[in-house]
Amino acid sequence: MLLVRGDTPSAAWVVFPQYVDSALPDTVRFDLESLRNTRVELQARNGVEDSARVGALTGTAWVGDACIEWPRATVQQAATGAPPPDWSVAFVRGAVSPVPLDSIEGLTSPDSAQLAAELTRLASALPVPESRTFRSIPFAVRTAYLFSAAPGIQGVIADVVQKLNQEANPLEQHTLIVAERDSAHADSTFHTVYHERTSGSEEKLETTEVLAAVRYGSSSHMALVLLRDGAESSAYAMLERDPHGRWRVRWTSVYTGC
Repeated sequence: MLLVRGDTPSAAWVVFPQYVDSALPDTVRFDLESLRNTRVELQARNGVEDSARVGALTGTAWVGDACIEWPRATVQQAATGAPPPDWSVAFVRGAVSPVPLDSIEGLTSPDSAQLAAELTRLASALPVPESRTFRSIPFAVRTAYLFSAAPGIQGVIADVVQKLNQEANPLEQHTLIVAERDSAHADSTFHTVYHERTSGSEEKLETTEVLAAVRYGSSSHMALVLLRDGAESSAYAMLERDPHGRWRVRWTSVYTGC
């Protein structure tokens, strides 16, 4: 299972990875009792980790075409029983280790400006979509996080945005970029290793948020945990880097909402 932080630090959504849009049965009933008191490790974007356990669980069955949501759980620190501090996702104890994400907002002004310029350069160098709507619109970095992709390799994941401010129908295009560079050489530049685009009305557009970065055990195999957030529904995804340096979306959950 994957736990995702809810509205408060002690609340969580319980995401079952076997339920995806392509394999969702007509009726889903969750076995929640077996998860009670499960030890989990909370992960924060900055790499801080904390041990906790799953407490009370609540959930309803998914039936037909009705609106659906993941079951809810309370989460308590294993040592004290108190609500945990800030966190974003949690996995069963021992499954992963955290990889710190350093936000562009925490960099010095010169470093932040340099990284933003590098990201807009990468975005402008990507293949141009068939639609010409955003062709001459400048890029702006909405979010960006630096991380260690592998020994000697620095990675960055960023959401680069273009906005067309039409009065009747404002449009946006978001380009999610993952890039890497040789961290052993200060003058090395980033090169794009993965990207995806979404575009449409700003009221209906699905955006992608990075919740955490994790590494599987002691291997070089890592993943970025993503939230795909739309106007009426949302899903979670794992964007993974294999030991050969190839990035792909390995898993996307079912979309919950209406």
